[in-house]
Amino acid sequence: MAGFLENTVNRLSSRLSALSRFNVRHEDLLLKNSQAIGFIESQLMARSTDQYGQNEMMRMSMAISDTTSQLRTKAVAFFQLDYAVKRERLRDVAANGEIEFVLETITDDVIVYDEENMFCFPTDLTGKMMYKGNSKEQRLKYQENVITKYNENFHKIYNSWGFQEGISAWQYVYQYLVEGHLAFEIIYDNPQKPREIIGYKELDPTSIAPQLSKDQSGKLFLQWTQYTPNSTNTRTLTDSQIIYLSYSNHFRTKRVSFVERLIRSFNLLRIIEQSKVIWHVMNAPIRLTTTVPVGSKSIQKAQEDVREFLNILKEDINFDNESGEIKVNGQPNILFYKNYVLPVNDRNEQVKIEPLQYPGPNLSGSELLNHFLKKLKMDSKIPYSRWEGQSGMGAFTLNAEGITREEIRYNKFVNRIRTTIQELITKPLWIQMELDLPEIKGDHKFRNAIGIQFNNDNLFEEMKERDVANKRLASFTAMKGVMNDDGTPYFSTEYLIRKELRLPDDEIEKNKNYKIQEAEAAEEEEAAIPAPNADAGAAPMAAADAGAAAAPAGGDTPDAGGGETVEGGETKGEGQL
Repeated sequence: MAGFLENTVNRLSSRLSALSRFNVRHEDLLLKNSQAIGFIESQLMARSTDQYGQNEMMRMSMAISDTTSQLRTKAVAFFQLDYAVKRERLRDVAANGEIEFVLETITDDVIVYDEENMFCFPTDLTGKMMYKGNSKEQRLKYQENVITKYNENFHKIYNSWGFQEGISAWQYVYQYLVEGHLAFEIIYDNPQKPREIIGYKELDPTSIAPQLSKDQSGKLFLQWTQYTPNSTNTRTLTDSQIIYLSYSNHFRTKRVSFVERLIRSFNLLRIIEQSKVIWHVMNAPIRLTTTVPVGSKSIQKAQEDVREFLNILKEDINFDNESGEIKVNGQPNILFYKNYVLPVNDRNEQVKIEPLQYPGPNLSGSELLNHFLKKLKMDSKIPYSRWEGQSGMGAFTLNAEGITREEIRYNKFVNRIRTTIQELITKPLWIQMELDLPEIKGDHKFRNAIGIQFNNDNLFEEMKERDVANKRLASFTAMKGVMNDDGTPYFSTEYLIRKELRLPDDEIEKNKNYKIQEAEAAEEEEAAIPAPNADAGAAPMAAADAGAAAAPAGGDTPDAGGGETVEGGETKGEGQL
């Protein structure tokens, strides 16, 4: 269809384009002011034809992955020519029982549902935004309004994914570990004037590719081009319409997904298993050779003698799969003793019955199989204690001393997966917040604070943190008790909090904000308590005194907008309480 791309570009919402341009961290200046050729840029230029070297926008699109942009940590499946074939192979490998166990174990640790079918919650934004307002009350009210809208939008985004109705989040993580790429379109209520995110559509990662474009002022911004299968038509989507997740990054690693690292060890394990099965199948049946001397007899007479001995020595053994019974010659009982009488002629020739020997290695042991099984366990990143042991599944301990180094590494691996997966919620959440509260557009502090907290049933990290916190608190208490000669504390409490407890500045600021809120709540409660009833005779006198005291106060009533922002009052800068 001629002109399909141009018509699509013209239909793009200016509002969606504006959302895509925010928080790009000056990507246009990074590209325009860069003087060197990046690693990925050089690789793509070497593979591309000369026409791409002459196209400025194409060269910048290749160079953006080398800069500190949002695409640096993502590999685009569109540029991986063999990804579609590799994806089918990865799906086939993931269908094996051993690989399924690994994937389900990791996915169960990444996505942990509670009783309300929630696997995550929004982070606490108290003290993590730029305050706006002329007084402390206004700034606190601004913070309260932002946090309320933030929590409300989180649940809207969570429900728009359909996470509360099933295990779709669990399935997306499982798919991400197998395929390594996930792509979604963010759907708005009105593309021209978006006000709310209403849903998402899963896309084929091999059909979309990032591309830079220029606006009317010449500033570069990121957009995505989708290529229609079996057609030359394309569609253009803004970056605010695309969620793209990638397990690996460009040219840094050859593996595109987590399952790919398991292929080698799994194939070696399967080869050893098949070899042992074949060896046992070949050696389980007992094969005998029976030698019958025939001397100078005719062929017909010799065959009769052989058949006669076959009828004497023949035993038919059958095993019933349904009942588990073994029958020998049709009888359910096995003969534990049987005597064979064999004749010997005058030349000492007799019937010989000997087992048929098979030369070759003995594969009855399990050492080699255990070696490659251990290799698969190591590649899976799952701690050995979680695999089946001699006494069942690995033991689960709650004390901090039970934490092993492999548990710590595994917990870090799970957190890396969660960091990537959380973009499913954090990106739409930020976009929805900007649609609802345009004044937070320039609040980078708020943008960095947006995140989610995953439910966690792995208590090793929590127990370790509590153990360390208890030891720090003991050291804090001991140093707090050090006194000067005059009986005053030697160490400052603020210094010990930062030095011994090691509380970060944001936690200290958050604690101060909570103390302010608690103090204000206490004042409101005191103001709401009615004064105690006085004696009946003193009531008129008290009322008269109150009226006399109110008269002069009425003439000196302060302005309504006074508050704390009076001259000589607060001198805090913008963004602070």
